Amino acid sequence: MNLHIELDKSHPAYSWLEKQADKIGSRGHFGTHIDCYTSTPQQEEFHLPVYILDCRQGMPDVEMVSALPALDDKALILYTGNLYRNEYGSKAYFDETDTSIQQESLLSILEKSPQLILIDSYGIGKHGSHHIELDKICESFDCYVVENIRIAPEEVNEIHTIRVNFDLTYPSTGKPCTVTY
Repeated sequence: MNLHIELDKSHPAYSWLEKQADKIGSRGHFGTHIDCYTSTPQQEEFHLPVYILDCRQGMPDVEMVSALPALDDKALILYTGNLYRNEYGSKAYFDETDTSIQQESLLSILEKSPQLILIDSYGIGKHGSHHIELDKICESFDCYVVENIRIAPEEVNEIHTIRVNFDLTYPSTGKPCTVTY
C-alpha cells in the first residue's frame, strides 16, 4: 500500500507550485519528500522495520522519547493524523496541527539511531529557518525526515515494515520519494 501522496495538476496545492519562480526547486518540496541541505542518504532505497509513535495528542517530549526502544536499523513514524484530517497544502494542514518537535526531544530521538523519521505532516519544524535547522540536525546524525506521508487510522496497526525510494538525483534540496508498506 502507498503511504506517499500522489499529486497531479488537478490537486488544489498544484496552483501554489505553478506560482513559484523556481518550479524545479519547489517541485522537490512538493508532496512526499525529504529535505537534503547538507547531505543525502547513502542509498536510494530503504526497506526497514518501523516503530510508530502516536502523536495525535501532541509531539513527543523528552520523557515520552526516553520510553522508546532503541531504533537502530529502523524507521520511526510520527503519526499525527494531520494529513488524514486536513487536505495536503490547505491552510488547515499548515495551521491546525503543530507538528514541530522540541530540539531536546529530537536529539533524544536521534540518540536512539533511527535511519529515517517519517511524519504525516509538513515536517518536524515550524516553517522556514526552524524547519531547516531541525532537518540539518537530523542529517548530522545520518537520519532524514520523510515529510507528507498519508496514513489512515485503520492502517496504523498494519504497518510493520516500509520501503522508501528516493530520487536522489532530483536537482533540488527537496528529493521526491515513494513510501510503501
